[in-house]
Amino acid sequence: MKGTALSLVALMLMTTLAGCFGEDEPTPEPQLEEIRLNDLTMKGTHNSYHVKTPGIAALNPENNYTHAELNVQADRLGVRQFELDVHFIPGMGLRVYHTTLDPSSNCEAFSVCMDVLLNWSNENPDHAPLWIFVEPKNVPVVVDELDILEMIQSEIAATWPANKTITPADVQGDAADLRTAVTTEGWPTLESSRGKTLFVLLDKTEIRDLYVERNPTLENQTMFAIVDENHSLASIISFVNPDSHGDRLRDASDMGFMIRTRPDEATNEARDVNYTRFEKALDTGANFITTDFPGNDLEIEYSIWLPEGPVMCNSRTAPTHCETRDIEPWGNYTPISLG
Repeated sequence: MKGTALSLVALMLMTTLAGCFGEDEPTPEPQLEEIRLNDLTMKGTHNSYHVKTPGIAALNPENNYTHAELNVQADRLGVRQFELDVHFIPGMGLRVYHTTLDPSSNCEAFSVCMDVLLNWSNENPDHAPLWIFVEPKNVPVVVDELDILEMIQSEIAATWPANKTITPADVQGDAADLRTAVTTEGWPTLESSRGKTLFVLLDKTEIRDLYVERNPTLENQTMFAIVDENHSLASIISFVNPDSHGDRLRDASDMGFMIRTRPDEATNEARDVNYTRFEKALDTGANFITTDFPGNDLEIEYSIWLPEGPVMCNSRTAPTHCETRDIEPWGNYTPISLG
């Protein structure tokens, strides 16, 4: 019995000492940084509804581009950021087209455009979030007097389910303001945002100022506002030229803002088949690469395809463990003409 007791004491001491020296204790796995929305780079389209108007395109080369249907852009061309110009027409409501001299559109009513994208989203529930930029085209005094911004807000709310929308308030959370949330807490994670959509007011004129004046915190509003980096509502920074505004875009990206720029403008790069601006756009850390030529126009050699898939890990902001194929499968994303 005495020998047995001594053996037990020795065993207990060995176990205790082993714990002191860390033997047999598993090493905890390092916690990987979560992928957030500003860690993504996606292809967007400028005037996503636009269709060449016969005769007008020849007279005005900057309008010489045609986009595929919105769902085709999302499905085949990998577009995740869309842009809709909205006009209020008495008796017709909110309509989507470029100008009265360039009116052709692949979806004429704002609600119809959203329905096309909503149906695609419902059919592909695990997609990286969509972004819809809305640009009111009526003059500011008309927007103010007719309360067109409220019309847009109401139509979004009536069309897009709240549980599939990420609002400024959702991003702000408990932070003092939206800018603080974005630059400290960060954007929502990719996994919590799959299948959802964010809306942005694409304007830097008096219309944007009116929106911000009426909604100083964007509480109960769906659309984010594009303001300067030091503004309390700062979240999305947009400059179309990645050359002249490259440093500012890079700095904003490093601070945590979502960045929008364009690899082509007024069809200049497309006519010259020049990708220099595209390379500069990628270098800024842009989250939205917004083009007139996403890959469906058979009449021109130029087209923008992100090299790693429909949505890429952002080369400037994404953590090193980010894998593009984990963001979205390639699906129908095929860098070939639609035929």
